[in-house]
Amino acid sequence: MTLYFTGATLVFGILLNAFLKDSSTPKSDVTSWLVVLIGTLVWPLVWPSMILKQLPKRGALKLKYTN
Repeated sequence: MTLYFTGATLVFGILLNAFLKDSSTPKSDVTSWLVVLIGTLVWPLVWPSMILKQLPKRGALKLKYTN
């Protein structure tokens, strides 16, 4: 149970940070806050998706093929 809440807290922090930095999303929109809440509650499904989207941006998947 502690692992779930630790992961949920981490994902909530990441989602909240992204949400607050996004200037195109109104902060008073209830639907936007529901997305952050639902993403936090289902973090075991959201977390791998977030990681996969960030890896190519950081160049972590660049593999060199050498003969």
